Amino acid sequence: MGKAAACETKLQKQEDAWLSLDTLFGHMYAFSNTMVNGKLLKKVLARTGKAIDDMMDLGVAMSLWPDVYGNGFRARHLIESHGEERIAPIVNDIEANGGQFIYSTRVTEAVMEEGRVVGLKGTCGSDIVEVRAKASLVCTGGFLGSKKMQKQYFNTELFPLGNTISDGSGIELLHKAGCVDDRPFAVLGNEFGAVAAATQGWPFTEAWTNKNEHYGYWIFGGLYTDSNGERFIDESQVARFPLAIGGEALVRQGKAYCIMDSEYYEGIKEQGIFGFLGNPSHWSAGKEADYYKTTPENAEEHLRKAIEEGWAVKADSIQEIAQAFGLSRLEETVNTYNGYCASKKDEDFYKSPDFLKPVATAPFYAFEYVPSAWGTNGGVKTDASLRPLDENNVPIQGLFAAGVDIGSMYTMPYYDNPGSSVGLAIGSGVVAADEILKYLGE
Repeated sequence: MGKAAACETKLQKQEDAWLSLDTLFGHMYAFSNTMVNGKLLKKVLARTGKAIDDMMDLGVAMSLWPDVYGNGFRARHLIESHGEERIAPIVNDIEANGGQFIYSTRVTEAVMEEGRVVGLKGTCGSDIVEVRAKASLVCTGGFLGSKKMQKQYFNTELFPLGNTISDGSGIELLHKAGCVDDRPFAVLGNEFGAVAAATQGWPFTEAWTNKNEHYGYWIFGGLYTDSNGERFIDESQVARFPLAIGGEALVRQGKAYCIMDSEYYEGIKEQGIFGFLGNPSHWSAGKEADYYKTTPENAEEHLRKAIEEGWAVKADSIQEIAQAFGLSRLEETVNTYNGYCASKKDEDFYKSPDFLKPVATAPFYAFEYVPSAWGTNGGVKTDASLRPLDENNVPIQGLFAAGVDIGSMYTMPYYDNPGSSVGLAIGSGVVAADEILKYLGE
């Protein structure tokens, strides 16, 4: 999507929405619970403003987004262009200043001499390409394209919404050079809902609605269960922060089920989720969530398709729903949940009463979802100068890493302020450039 969280930018100043470094750092470091390298996080955030301003000065158009999730500030900058149009101003500027790009080349390993990295080696077709350098920077975009690494770090596979060219090869290269992983690994979850295992191709329309409108229930805060038919979360937390908390919750389960009755199903279709729940003012993203509701003109056709594909069930009893998906404890869960709805008190997870709607009126519905993500966060451990560390926490000389190939500035779950991944990636690029210049003595 190309939205970058940043602070102290010209655009924020122009729109009277100034966001200071101490405010953004304080928010994100508190959210991380010290999971990240605090010194590195602050250093990178301090450079996000320069990164955004420099890109705009080069002709990359941006706009400042509203505070959709109730963070109390506007950090997210939308990069309005796409693809080659987005990157061309930066590429042209680099080439105009003597930089060179080598395309269609897969870098596979660092060139090592006496424990120091002196360049990178890769392949271009049948040719071996080796580039010698006093300093080398690895930033290849994570591992959304690697099912093997997804299973290794998340214990489940992800439906890719982002670029699968990022296959983890940069992280593997860093491992070969002696680098070790940091602890946090997370995903940028699907803030538009979820997907089913049967999903084929791009799941969104050109207008950024879901091609099957029944994907949206994941972000509405209803009744969610695991594969046993038991609740596993305060579902309103997913509704509040679908990208961060919702993404992590679904990855942890590997598969989840949204259960509802006909009143819920019809209420969303006719009123939208926000109106159906009574327009709860504390749900900052509620009006945005309505964009992903089912509609009268599409609901039944999309439901028919979902049932045919095997990820939805419509039945006259909860028992039938349970049998269809093997949810052995679903009937007990629904009975307990309905009691909480009647008393307006969730004794399991203390979910806000606004989100408590009973599952009591036939027909009943269930939708099976699997994790989907725009990208991955997490990789090797670095110091505050973006130098990857070995198992003894010693920097590997001549080597630097940035973006989502490192794990030392990204938290798990993903930060609750959207745009953090892109913002930290571009900010770390500026920091890496500064640190390489220091390393070279320039």
